[in-house]
Amino acid sequence: MDKDQQAKLQQELSQSNKAKQLLDNPLLKDAFGNLKKLYSESLFNTGAKEHETREMLWLAFNVVGKVEQHLAEILDTGKLASKQLEDFRKSIKNQKF
Repeated sequence: MDKDQQAKLQQELSQSNKAKQLLDNPLLKDAFGNLKKLYSESLFNTGAKEHETREMLWLAFNVVGKVEQHLAEILDTGKLASKQLEDFRKSIKNQKF
């Protein structure tokens, strides 16, 4: 593993830690939950002729989920990077003995 690969993995690990902090933050959790609830309730309360409104609410609801999903993917990528770095460090340690 070269220095560029190590730097990339370290960056992924750092991003993962930041994503974890965000996903564990009660304020952000509440914000996601409140937005999903607001958009879904509003979506189900639209009238039969409010096609554009329903479409916009559906998009808004899905964007909230996409943001959550993106943060979760960053977190998972960091977990993999951590494992790769750990394996690399173990292989270096084993080579010295």
